[in-house]
Amino acid sequence: MAAKHILACIDFSPQSTRALREVGEYARANGSKVTLIHIMDPQAFIPPQAVLEPKSPDDKETNEAELAKLRDEHLSGIEVDLAVVEDHAPARAICEYAEKHDIDLIIVGSHGRGGMERWLIGSVAERVVRHARANVYVVRR
Repeated sequence: MAAKHILACIDFSPQSTRALREVGEYARANGSKVTLIHIMDPQAFIPPQAVLEPKSPDDKETNEAELAKLRDEHLSGIEVDLAVVEDHAPARAICEYAEKHDIDLIIVGSHGRGGMERWLIGSVAERVVRHARANVYVVRR
């Protein structure tokens, strides 16, 4: 059974961007709607100099613009919504968004930004697989 609404999780890592190719192929083949979602940590460290700057790289508008750019580059001809959600628990936010918006399929990369962040918060993909009620497709590369 083809998914009618796909939630593609984007953390702006190279892997999540590459996953958009598979999202596009699936959506075009099945006539699926896609929502690109990015989870922002509202309590992320903000360097002192950023307070004086007009926009932070983690600014919601900046993230929406980046999602729009990815949509235009990879998902032309597909119905796409954009969502930037502020939450310190990405996996929970993804699962809650999926339930609230009747998502049939969640697509997530197996590894995101990685490094120390992965050791501190654990694997978002693993948590989404365990807790989501929708089907989850994990893109490895």
